[in-house]
Amino acid sequence: MKYSLIRQYLDSLETGKIRRELLSLGLPSMAENAMQMLFGMVDTAFLGHLSWQAMTGAGLANQLFFVLQVILIAASTGVTVLISNSTGARSWLSIGRTLWNGIYLAAIWGFVLMGLGFFSTNLFKIFPNVDPAVFEAGTQYLRTILFGIMGMSLMSTLAAALRGSGDTKTPMIISAISNGLNVVLDYGMIYGRLGFPKLGTTGAALATVISRFIGAALLFMVVLKSGRLYAGEKQGKKLHFVTVKNILSVGLPTAGENLLFSTGLLLFANILFMAGPMAYAGHRIGINIESISFMPGMGMSVAITALVGKYNGQGDLKKLAGVVRQGWILTTIFQVSVGIFIFFFPQLLIELFTNEAEIIKIAELPVKLIGMFQVFLALDYVMNGALRGTGNTALPMIITSISMWLVRLPLGYLLVSRFNLGLLGAWTGMLADMGFRSLLKMAFYLSGRWEKTARKTMIKASTKIFDPPQN
Repeated sequence: MKYSLIRQYLDSLETGKIRRELLSLGLPSMAENAMQMLFGMVDTAFLGHLSWQAMTGAGLANQLFFVLQVILIAASTGVTVLISNSTGARSWLSIGRTLWNGIYLAAIWGFVLMGLGFFSTNLFKIFPNVDPAVFEAGTQYLRTILFGIMGMSLMSTLAAALRGSGDTKTPMIISAISNGLNVVLDYGMIYGRLGFPKLGTTGAALATVISRFIGAALLFMVVLKSGRLYAGEKQGKKLHFVTVKNILSVGLPTAGENLLFSTGLLLFANILFMAGPMAYAGHRIGINIESISFMPGMGMSVAITALVGKYNGQGDLKKLAGVVRQGWILTTIFQVSVGIFIFFFPQLLIELFTNEAEIIKIAELPVKLIGMFQVFLALDYVMNGALRGTGNTALPMIITSISMWLVRLPLGYLLVSRFNLGLLGAWTGMLADMGFRSLLKMAFYLSGRWEKTARKTMIKASTKIFDPPQN
């Protein structure tokens, strides 16, 4: 193997600097991810105490929405990777062009998704055997989210641009403001408090839409004034099809990965419905608890992507490998610590979302299992960050798709339908998927076969036309 996670690539001074850089970027990203996850968790908690049908409907709507946001994921991923590489290459025009053309992509797809809001009832029919109350709640939630999608689409792309430039603190702060507003509006609009009418599931979606629009507006004001993104340069504001192509060429494989993965999750949901509606409700709670363990991994993955992109843009593969090694060490420490807490206190976490005794009993063992699999989750997030930072987004898509469709779904179906293991059987398939894909991605990174695409990404990000503005 050409690379290693064990080998020490840098001296002690360089290692210390890399760790500080990772933490300075990663800790704000962790906090931001905590805020973003709070969106879904607050909705789930409030709706779970309203009724399990409302909670389940919103959960299914979110799974369907994840399939529809493919271009938004492409835009945000491509923007982060290209801006981080352009920052390392000191390519000022590429930074401005990537920012504005990413915004144009997000806005165009936002309009497309708004149109799909008129067909939300038909879209939700992909779940054929759901409870009528679940169907009604899910349709209402999906329709509201789609009609208000523009704020969400712009917020994700603007935050991605700031992260790519090395600013992870601003998205964290604005996410905190947006999420704080979401919590207040959730409470008022779901239950009819604080002067709002009682809107139930629609209120949860409307609270999310309003808070995301405000978050997008705040991010846009920051981006226009940022000295790192060169938003005021006229050349960068023009629609530039080569830049659009570069964004999509980097981002679409990640978007495809999310599309195939999310489509698999839709089938996975139908497997869970074979075990009964309570099993799916327990699964949704388990997923929200699992999201707690995602916080450090997702935050460090963002930091790794930004730093790997920066050093790739500079052509410094030695520092790049040092970033990956230190990122792996830090991410593993963070996630295993969270996993220990999840393993020993599952019921405490489950009761945040429901007081249904049957659901609590169903969810407890699977939640414990996710606490034991944090080493694999850490490895998966580190490899995603490393490979995306170099523009290697196609291989993770292939691996994730194979793992979902050839491991999780067949194994989960077998254990649920033939061995009657219910939620435990489905989650056994899910955990096997996690282990399989993380090890395959690691093998690809260690082989060094990512270097060819890394060089191509560096070239795409190296346009130099004007001197940087003096700040």
